[in-house]
Amino acid sequence: METWILLRSLWEMKEIFCQKFQTYYLPPPSHLLPNNLSGLSVIVTGATSGIGLQTAQELAKAGAHVIMACRNTKAANKIACQWKEEAHNSRILNVEVMELDLLSLSSVRRFAIAWEQRAEALHILINNAGIFLMGESQKFSDEGFEQHIHVNHIAPALLTLLLLPSLLRAPMSRIINVNSVAHHCAVVESKYWNSRIEERKFSSFKAYGASKLAHLMFLKTLANKLLEQRKTSIQCLAVHPGVVNTNLVPAFQKKSFWMFDPAEGARSVLFCATSADVVAHLVRGFAYYSCYCKPARMSPRAADMDACMEVWQKTMEILKLDVDYLSNMYDNLN
Repeated sequence: METWILLRSLWEMKEIFCQKFQTYYLPPPSHLLPNNLSGLSVIVTGATSGIGLQTAQELAKAGAHVIMACRNTKAANKIACQWKEEAHNSRILNVEVMELDLLSLSSVRRFAIAWEQRAEALHILINNAGIFLMGESQKFSDEGFEQHIHVNHIAPALLTLLLLPSLLRAPMSRIINVNSVAHHCAVVESKYWNSRIEERKFSSFKAYGASKLAHLMFLKTLANKLLEQRKTSIQCLAVHPGVVNTNLVPAFQKKSFWMFDPAEGARSVLFCATSADVVAHLVRGFAYYSCYCKPARMSPRAADMDACMEVWQKTMEILKLDVDYLSNMYDNLN
């Protein structure tokens, strides 16, 4: 099985070295957006750097109400002020900052409560923030979870579930999970989410890939469950933005010619968040897109709905949420 996964992973990941050439035809991020996004509210996690920063800025410039959900609120406020100053001769940017630390489930709950108290519609949720502790040993959050799975899957899953009522208030809304081609290299072993494995057997790359695979499988299950409850207005998309020169990339790789800059990495995220074209490719409310702004292949493990359901159940168990959470939520909304 390990050999099969390795061979498939190498086949899928070969394209990252050609990503610059194969996406030469894509326009700049701003040209991928509708002319006016006023009236839309968008939450972007991890919006102080990299893809998240570029995504938030382009959406704000297009007129959306952008909420920068960040751990470092001081840096976020400084960035938001700079954007507003730069745009003073054009439209007034509607940007605000809210504190969100994905290493703390308590912080996620506080954020969701603060947002839900507004009783406003949320049109787009972009789960962008993530970590990749390349080459480092196992690290666990204060709540006892391996940090990759905590930040890249468990915390965004909780945030998404808690914001569903707000997403349902919009006539049409989208959940965008920024994923990675690294999910092809992984298997999900939930027993290791909150338990230590032998140090010599731990791989930060495998842990990162597994967190992204779980992230993908959970979202696909959520899309199915939303449809089972009733005809839903929420569309669920996962997107691989390419290999991007961000703070997740080790310093020795920063100047690799084949890597995207953050603006190039934001293209596929912005496309999935706003383009009407993605609707044609949704299957039971879900689709997976590549950095080419086109539908792409997922790992066969993400196509296994029994395995996806196991990820869902384990996640709900960890979050201490009832298995009937969605039906109860719908009942409370009526």
